[in-house]
Amino acid sequence: MVRGKLYELLVNCIPPEIILKKLLSELLKKLDSELKHEVCHWAAYYEHRMRLGQKAIFHIEAFVAKFMSIYKGFLIATFS
Repeated sequence: MVRGKLYELLVNCIPPEIILKKLLSELLKKLDSELKHEVCHWAAYYEHRMRLGQKAIFHIEAFVAKFMSIYKGFLIATFS
């Protein structure tokens, strides 16, 4: 579902840097302060990789997957 939405944005000529920054901005609004630093770190990492690579979609998807992994770990640690 996420991949489809990302493709739709890219096909409609939304720059991948804008997509990543807006995604990060919206995620930070909903995150616990513990996670904000780590998520910002990974956003910067994938933005850098995106500038070096050819296919922006791969890097944005990798950021989303990394975020999901971080958030899942946070939820498990919080509720166990």
